[in-house]
Amino acid sequence: MEKTMNMPRAAALAAFLEGMMVLAFLYGLSREVEKVEKPQVTLIQLTQAPEAPKTVPPPPTPKPPPPKPEVHHTVAHQEPVPVPTPTPAPPPVVPTPVTPVPVTPAPPQKVAEAAPAPPQHLRPADISVTFADKVRSAVQGAVVFPMAARAAHLSGQTKVTFDYKDGVASAASVLTTSGNRILDKAALAAVHVAHFPAATAEYAGRVLTFEIWVKFLGVDEHE
Repeated sequence: MEKTMNMPRAAALAAFLEGMMVLAFLYGLSREVEKVEKPQVTLIQLTQAPEAPKTVPPPPTPKPPPPKPEVHHTVAHQEPVPVPTPTPAPPPVVPTPVTPVPVTPAPPQKVAEAAPAPPQHLRPADISVTFADKVRSAVQGAVVFPMAARAAHLSGQTKVTFDYKDGVASAASVLTTSGNRILDKAALAAVHVAHFPAATAEYAGRVLTFEIWVKFLGVDEHE
């Protein structure tokens, strides 16, 4: 009984499969037909041809100018001009020789001789006695007797030399020593501290060299 019932199912399944295969064949056949029948369209791009250049007409040829009329000049007949006869030149004038007049040269003028400039450095012999005494008194009045020499009862005199200019002394030195260094130093110190007189108009701006004896007297000695 079961075998009889399975027979129709198998036949139906086989028929279904056969139908499906037929459908598949027909579907594949229709696809092939579509490929053959469908026309292939090729796109052709049309390009616009370039425009032809415009032809410019040539400019008109200018007309040649009309010919100028010929002018005929009438030459008047001229009479020949007479050539003047040259006049002979006058003879050259010979100048009369002039006798030169001797010129006596003027005597040269005497140039006043400039007075010689006075010497700027005066020695002791060139200095007046009056001014030299004033300078000597200024130095002697500035002497300070050293206490050590006074205690030792020393005395003497030192000859000094120095330059004087406008009331200022410089370059002092000892010419003749007193025999004692203390007194010599005191003599030079008196030159540096002395109040000298002002230079007179005769000695202004000039250097005067003096040689002066500076005296150191004891208590019992008097000048």
